Amino acid sequence: MLCDFCHEREAVIYMEQITGGSQKRRINICVECAVERGINPDPKSIQASLGVLFKELADTKRRMEEADKKLCPVCGTSLGKIKKTLKAGCPECYAIFRDDVTALLSQKGPVEPYKGTMPARLSTVHSVLNDRIILRNKLDDAVAAENYEKAALYRDYLKALEKTAVSGDGSFTGEDNGQLS
Repeated sequence: MLCDFCHEREAVIYMEQITGGSQKRRINICVECAVERGINPDPKSIQASLGVLFKELADTKRRMEEADKKLCPVCGTSLGKIKKTLKAGCPECYAIFRDDVTALLSQKGPVEPYKGTMPARLSTVHSVLNDRIILRNKLDDAVAAENYEKAALYRDYLKALEKTAVSGDGSFTGEDNGQLS
């Protein structure tokens, strides 16, 4: 079970608070977070810091719940729903919740970029974004090979493409056409 404070390390101290006869709150703490909060394994000193610890956890939980209620202004998807379903509502969710999505992906998502092939049904899809990536790679290769004439040509094509919307008409094919190889 992960620590309720850092959400990174394995918990080694488990405490449960029972209030009002039926409400229970459980805290799982790793050694580092326990020491950070002044919790000593000595039974005499642990009771003094428990009240502060439960208050801090309640505040942390409240802040997380408030953050989870943030909504994407484009599609209305909440950050909490994205965390729960691991699906964004629209492309803007990635930009709006960038830090949270990045943290979520680092915990639960892929660790490396996808290196596989494109699905056959999408192989004919063409986009300006793909053209930009292809040109950027060709530009980098030309500069590395110290072929500055080709690099200048790729740079000019890239500048022209950057003025085109990502969902452009796909007029540039990225093919060599005898000039750009």
